[in-house]
Amino acid sequence: MDFKTLYSKTKDLSLLIVEDYEPLRNDMAEALEDLFKTVVVASNGVEALGVYDEYKATNSKAFDIVISDIEMPLMNGVELSEMLRERHEQQQIIILSAHTDSEYLLKLINLGIAQFINKPIQHDRLLDTLYYVSGKVDHKEEIFVENPIVDLGDNTVWNKERGVLLRERYPIALTRHEIILMKLLVDQAEQICSNDAMLHHFYIQGIDLDEKNIRNLVFKLRKKLPSRAIESIYGMGYKLVPVR
Repeated sequence: MDFKTLYSKTKDLSLLIVEDYEPLRNDMAEALEDLFKTVVVASNGVEALGVYDEYKATNSKAFDIVISDIEMPLMNGVELSEMLRERHEQQQIIILSAHTDSEYLLKLINLGIAQFINKPIQHDRLLDTLYYVSGKVDHKEEIFVENPIVDLGDNTVWNKERGVLLRERYPIALTRHEIILMKLLVDQAEQICSNDAMLHHFYIQGIDLDEKNIRNLVFKLRKKLPSRAIESIYGMGYKLVPVR
């Protein structure tokens, strides 16, 4: 696969690389940054989810392609792939695998992920795989056209464009932390937002919280929302449930 042919496919695409081994992560990013419009890196699955959600919220679309290792701290590649597919069913994912990762491969195949690159990575294999996967990216399916008004019931709505909570058209005062949390929950509406994802979301904005802080923040935000707007998922996190 020559550079010019691959570049014609990838020059307008975005790529997220998730790899806990820093030298490999940096080498891949350096090698691919001239091929893709955007290349972003993450060192583990939890960090990757935070980066992914921020990118989607900012650009109104998901990353075109995600390359992820399997064995990583905090959240492995299988768990990450599951979370990404919940967020975007057609997300294109390439998995980096060692021979010792064979126990995970069946789970990944069942998720519909069929693109695997064995370690150590062969340059030609990587480029061939990127060429194939980039041809499967469908921009029409990836554009998220959303109603800016999220109906929470009881005459209460969230205006996504303004970042304002309204009840019967009157604004409800929220703290800065509550606004940040509300934006995250709305962006992941009807999907589980894990405690780790919440902590990372605040961390990348320069706010250092712990799980107790998150619980207290959710408790206070719930008082300002209709009942059952935020659902607790035991041992996992929280989910915003708008009115359908």
